[in-house]
Amino acid sequence: MKSYTQSIITDYAITPHKPYGQNFVIKKQLVEEILTSAQIIDDETILEIGGGIGTLTYYLLQETKNVITYEIDPILASVLKKEFYPYNNRLKVISKDFLKEKDIPHGKIVSNLPYSISSPVIWKISKMANPPKTIVLTLQEEFANHLCAKVGSRDYSRLSVYSSYFYDIKKISIFPSNYFYPKPKVSSCLVRGESIIPADMVKEKSFFIFLTALFCRKNKKARNNLLVYQKKLDRQFRPKYRNLLDTLELSQIQPIHLSPYEILTFYIDYRQMMIDNFEVSDFRDFME
Repeated sequence: MKSYTQSIITDYAITPHKPYGQNFVIKKQLVEEILTSAQIIDDETILEIGGGIGTLTYYLLQETKNVITYEIDPILASVLKKEFYPYNNRLKVISKDFLKEKDIPHGKIVSNLPYSISSPVIWKISKMANPPKTIVLTLQEEFANHLCAKVGSRDYSRLSVYSSYFYDIKKISIFPSNYFYPKPKVSSCLVRGESIIPADMVKEKSFFIFLTALFCRKNKKARNNLLVYQKKLDRQFRPKYRNLLDTLELSQIQPIHLSPYEILTFYIDYRQMMIDNFEVSDFRDFME
């Protein structure tokens, strides 16, 4: 696999592009673990984000008849089309930015994800109208720790909470930096996620804004972080806002110690408080 990577880079005069997070897999063990975790069925559609030079793409094509790979770098997209020409009836190379795509085909996402887009990809997948039932991703280890963090842990964050409403994500294996070329400065982690049907409210834009405010200082009390919204009220109503905020059961707890279920409950109570006491007719507009 390392020799394949070197030959492709040499033949096409490729210089790995750091802003695109181009670190190519050179150890077959990682690819084998990805395939084992993905549990691919012969006729299912696989979406790959960041096809690169096709190291994983090739093995995906051995598992299924339909692979769609997104590659933002036009040079690498051309390499994929040329190298995998014999598979052109089974492989679709989309030379676009996955993050900007609106109509994404439905399929299982299996990818060595470029580190630089890990966070926005998770947000995008979670918000898809028809999200994939399974995702298998190679991520930066630190990012994976945040993604899979449990309530009360140091890595617990807005990302941990939000993603948990949509996916049950588990860490599979850790891989050192020498599994890639160029060698990144950090280790990688393979994760697998199974979709969960989320409550309708977590899909609301106002909930995402609420969650962001709640975790702006995750070790401060929740009420202190939500005080920012008193500025949206006339001065005469701000003391009332503070008093009512103090009456909410979970307002005195640090966000890092609130479970996803408790945070959703807190959001519902907070939302109702604003509607009942401050004539907030459109809560979405208030939160923006």
